[in-house]
Amino acid sequence: MTMTKTNLAKNLKEAYRVCNLDPLRGEAMKRYYVDLSKVRNTKAIGQVDTILEFQEPEKFTTILFTGHRGCGKSTELRRIQERWQEKYFIIYLEADREIDIEDARYIDLYLVLIKQIEYELRQRRIKFDDELLGNFEAWFKDITEETEETVEKSVSMSGTLDVSSSPFPIPFVAKLLVKLLAQIKGSDKRKKTIRQTLEQDISRLQADVNFLLDDGFRKLQQKFPQYQGFLVIFDNLDRVTPEVGDHLFFDYAAQLQALGCNIIYTVPISTIYSAKKVNNFFENSNIVPMINIYNLQRNKPDLDYQEEALKAVAKLIEVRVNVQDIFANYDDLLSLAKASGGHVRQLMQMMRTAITSANAKGGSKIDSEDVQTAIKQVQFDFERVIPDEHYTHLVNVYLNKEINNNQIGQLMLFNTSALEYNGNDRWNYINPVVESIQAFKKVLENVRN
Repeated sequence: MTMTKTNLAKNLKEAYRVCNLDPLRGEAMKRYYVDLSKVRNTKAIGQVDTILEFQEPEKFTTILFTGHRGCGKSTELRRIQERWQEKYFIIYLEADREIDIEDARYIDLYLVLIKQIEYELRQRRIKFDDELLGNFEAWFKDITEETEETVEKSVSMSGTLDVSSSPFPIPFVAKLLVKLLAQIKGSDKRKKTIRQTLEQDISRLQADVNFLLDDGFRKLQQKFPQYQGFLVIFDNLDRVTPEVGDHLFFDYAAQLQALGCNIIYTVPISTIYSAKKVNNFFENSNIVPMINIYNLQRNKPDLDYQEEALKAVAKLIEVRVNVQDIFANYDDLLSLAKASGGHVRQLMQMMRTAITSANAKGGSKIDSEDVQTAIKQVQFDFERVIPDEHYTHLVNVYLNKEINNNQIGQLMLFNTSALEYNGNDRWNYINPVVESIQAFKKVLENVRN
């Protein structure tokens, strides 16, 4: 959709509403998506498209998709979903809604995956084979010591299953999976028990899930022959801590690749920096870097800006608001673009803060004072979370444009105090708001003296 001034926000209230932090999808994708391919290396997105295009029917691939939280991965995954929904039966899962993201395990992902595929097939009036499903349910009943009665009671009390929308009776295993996942997310004691119980016979769980996936897809293809496979997208797994990320993607890499369907996992960018080297465990890892707003000169601490890139970042706001109505000066928008470091979510966060600052003092437009207030708020947020021992490492990133592949380096990438850029070169730089923190300035002064 071509944006016109009549589509754009013309006052602070409208601007606040359209500058939200949600990933783009549906109508918002059509209205607000900005092609950043000229100022950001989009090879990762193209590589995923190529893998899905070249994938042979009835063969499966596992793809890792990473980048800083808030860099626009979810929006790009939604675009991948749109492009491939005619060829693949796509299950899009937001992991943080389904599992405890602070303590994610591969068993949890298995349960979420088969629960959602059963549901999506059932909505299309497709049932698993009675014998396969019966064997799976019998094993589940035996190993979890659950019965129809205990599960029915638990699900009914919690109200977590919508019976009215089901085209035919909901199978026992669907109800059990809902119950187990609720317990995993809500109770530390039950979580540990459930995982240990299922891991005792993980080969049986894997085999039964794969039997059901194979059966379900064959029936799906009979009804919808255009599909060449399931494609499951696990979004928001990049929100797990570096420790949980290492556990999932190194200790249990084989289990994450053992299911009979195509899967895209989002991965913390810190995991890519692990000395264990993720490419030793997965064939396909793809990084969405920051929008590169800088001209890289490794021997120059304060980098110059790429004007084209700054304007591209500013355009993320310009497709939403009428700049003349919302900003007192266009340079104030460019100041936000510079302070974002090319980080999309940080840009939107600062934009919203600037809007509330302007409105709180009775203004009708964002001015330079509001922009500085917004930048300071992000700076204060970093001051609260950056440990003192990180500043020496951040100064090194600032001076040398590279980050150490150690635990501190991983944590700095995880909390976005340090960012990755790539194109012809791969390099790192500090989040621009960090440069104004007094603790950073003090360490930098000591290093220079």
